[in-house]
Amino acid sequence: MRRGARLGANLAAILVVMAGLCGCFVHAQSTAQTKRFEITGVVINSVDKSPVPRCHLSASLNGRGGFGNRQFPAPSNGFDCDARGHFTVTVPSAGSWRLTASARGYVSQAYDEHQFFSSAIVLTAEAPTKELEFRLSPEATIVGQVLDEAGEPVRNAQVTVQTVPPPTPGGPQPIGGTRAAGRTDDRGMYELANLSPGDYHLSVHAQPWYAAGGQTVRGANTDTSLDPSLDFAYPTTWFPGVSDSALAETITLHAGDTRQADFHMVPIPSIHMRILTPPRVNNGSNAPPAPIFPIVQQVSSGVGGQNFAQVTTRIDGQGIDVGGLTPGVYQIRLAGGPGQEGHAALVEVNANSTRTLDLSAPSRDMARITLKFDGVPEQDSGSRPERNGQVQVTLIDRDTKRGSFSSNGAEGGGGALRPALGRRDQRDPDAERILEVPPGRYEVVLQGRPNLFLTGLTAKGAETSGRYVSVGAGESTLTMHVASGRASLSGFATMDGRPCVGAMVLLVPITIEDPSSITFLVQDQTNTDGSFELTNIIPGQYILVAIDHGWQINWGDPSTLRRYLMQGVPVELKSSAILKQNITAQAP
Repeated sequence: MRRGARLGANLAAILVVMAGLCGCFVHAQSTAQTKRFEITGVVINSVDKSPVPRCHLSASLNGRGGFGNRQFPAPSNGFDCDARGHFTVTVPSAGSWRLTASARGYVSQAYDEHQFFSSAIVLTAEAPTKELEFRLSPEATIVGQVLDEAGEPVRNAQVTVQTVPPPTPGGPQPIGGTRAAGRTDDRGMYELANLSPGDYHLSVHAQPWYAAGGQTVRGANTDTSLDPSLDFAYPTTWFPGVSDSALAETITLHAGDTRQADFHMVPIPSIHMRILTPPRVNNGSNAPPAPIFPIVQQVSSGVGGQNFAQVTTRIDGQGIDVGGLTPGVYQIRLAGGPGQEGHAALVEVNANSTRTLDLSAPSRDMARITLKFDGVPEQDSGSRPERNGQVQVTLIDRDTKRGSFSSNGAEGGGGALRPALGRRDQRDPDAERILEVPPGRYEVVLQGRPNLFLTGLTAKGAETSGRYVSVGAGESTLTMHVASGRASLSGFATMDGRPCVGAMVLLVPITIEDPSSITFLVQDQTNTDGSFELTNIIPGQYILVAIDHGWQINWGDPSTLRRYLMQGVPVELKSSAILKQNITAQAP
């Protein structure tokens, strides 16, 4: 064959091969575009296993389980089960999907939800569908009646349910938060529904119908004396009828339970406080001083526990008399006039005590802590809400359960941690940040920048141990030594050679029993492919453990954790490390 003919034949063969490859690529691309990603299954009652008809489901991208932070479009609409509880949820792409279900008479929850964790449904090009049995818990309910000392209904009483978290496997125990709240009707009756199975504490805030709460009287020449027979108040009352939250009875609810919890309120003499106000600011040369009034909120145990107190206020030329108080911790601040917003105080009120509060000077009874940072640029620890990289300091009272106090609280809006009093001049970013709290022992927690972590504490006028600080009344300085570079760890948990779904994954610091330790236990739950992801880990030495059905274990016994640690995997995480580690799950 001539050279030219041979070259032409070779070119023709190459073109045929290329055409075939292009055809395969187009076919593969078309297949990928037309592949359907679906989650199918049935929703059943977790108690009697009966199907839940007409249940509503929705899916959202979870960003976990081996897919990192990849973002996919979420479905725009939800999906409904049929009359037998069967469902098909179509999602637009592969990914790690969080599936939630809700139905009348049931608690809305995510798939295989335990406490704050759930299992994501992982779909891939190789496994684009997944079939599930979604167990949905019937809602539990607390009902009851609130009566006064004469056996008459107490109307408009506020009833609050706080969660009592189960013990964690070592380390500081979680603090409960508000789960639900409601008010009594004209019969003194209340109903709190849609409660998940778990443990709860119940409290009531109310006011005697004959008390003069909520009144404001002005004028120095006005007779503002109260009839002593009407100057009473109800203290915050915890079920079954105690004023100390530490003595509250724990109400345990199972799926579908209805629990009766009645209250009999007992009034006590109202406590009064005299507030000396700072000089008022004129609005103009001829304008009278702007009126001011106190805002009184009672701090209760738990995260975010704070209630507006029903008080009487009487304003005269010398200050403000606040009545209707009961024993507890109160946050008091002034409002109503320019220049007054910065005046606030945290006060602990005792029974049968009359006291004077000077809002122009620091309280002598509170711990006034100056907060400083070592290891983080000052511009990253600023208090301006709009500034990226804001570091918020939270002190958690784990001993007496008075709640959490944040450096970005009363004036900064502090979010869920409002029983806080952090003062800092918003116009001066270099001003010192000051936090006022009742004297006591607190755990120090940094929030706002996940990559930062605490390496140690030093104090002047206070005592420190690990991540805890003990402060007394008066001035003190707390320096937080911090560093950046938290680590992450991900992997897969298997059991008998198969993915272990819904297992509890624990990353336990080897110093878990050392009270001076800075590191924390980190926790997760495996997804449908056995994957897990632990993030924001403080660098250090740990033991990795996975436990099948670990959520059913009673972690109240500290020795329980040691048994699982014996078969765990030791890991060392350095600053900013990203580690992969698979593990075999242990039987519970």
